[in-house]
Amino acid sequence: MKRGGLFIRSFWVAILLMAALVIGLSVMAMMRDHPIVARILPPPAPVTHEIPETRLGQMIHAAGEAAYAAQASRLDGLLEAAFAPVYAGIPAYADFHYSVLGEYSELGAAALGQMSEGMETRLFPQLGAGLEHVAADLDQGFVATFRDHLEGQISDELAASGAKVALGEMTQHIQQDAVSRIAVTAPVAVAITLTAQPAVKAAAALMAKKMATKIAGKAAAKGAVKATGVGGGAASGAAICSPGGPIASVLCGAGAAAVIWFGTDAAIVNIDEYFNRDEFEADLRKMIDENRAEVKQGLLAALNARREATEDFTFREAAGAD
Repeated sequence: MKRGGLFIRSFWVAILLMAALVIGLSVMAMMRDHPIVARILPPPAPVTHEIPETRLGQMIHAAGEAAYAAQASRLDGLLEAAFAPVYAGIPAYADFHYSVLGEYSELGAAALGQMSEGMETRLFPQLGAGLEHVAADLDQGFVATFRDHLEGQISDELAASGAKVALGEMTQHIQQDAVSRIAVTAPVAVAITLTAQPAVKAAAALMAKKMATKIAGKAAAKGAVKATGVGGGAASGAAICSPGGPIASVLCGAGAAAVIWFGTDAAIVNIDEYFNRDEFEADLRKMIDENRAEVKQGLLAALNARREATEDFTFREAAGAD
């Protein structure tokens, strides 16, 4: 009887101890995040998720497409700011063009083949720096959009995998490497540095060529007008100065003829400006518009080169494999 009672008591003691142990472990599991319990229990193994390389490749490509689209949509606004000083300089250039000094300066520059330098100085002094700023802005925006879009896709993938799932080490490495590499691959700033100043010079040269043709035509027409009146102008000058004696008459007549000559120039320039200035400024704007369109195409090509670089991403290089 005693043995039976001892066995029963031992049985119930064991049951109670096991129940206490289960309850204790359950409580500790629920209090795992408590500072005291955290010191006792080992940290739980993190749950990680590796994104397949095929899916990562799709994400990287999509991030490149998104970055290209975002920066291409900003390009018109950036170019508008860069070309604003050029358009703003048109009235001042027209003032110079429709002046006697400007006319002779342009004729002399055209004769010496230096007209493009004058137009570059007067119309495009800030454009090179402006385009470099545009390129730097595009590069920064491309990298930021690429990084944010890639991170967003990866976050969505993790969220779909379940709560408290960490990104796998290999996937993290590929993500970081992709962002680092795209930051230095085919930057627009390098492309524009090689093309910005030549583009400005090419635009000035094209505009100068068109302007030289117009100036030559105007000079020929003006010469025809003067040919009918220069002799009369000289004679009138001599008549005005005749009381001063032969030598004085020659000198005074030459001066008077010069006044008449330049006066005729000024009158013709004023008439030309009255009838043609609006058309002249419109022609300048059209030529600048054409140059701006060419610059835009060049920048889009540079952005596209960055987009295409995301398609060449290799996981072997990203993973550091031999």
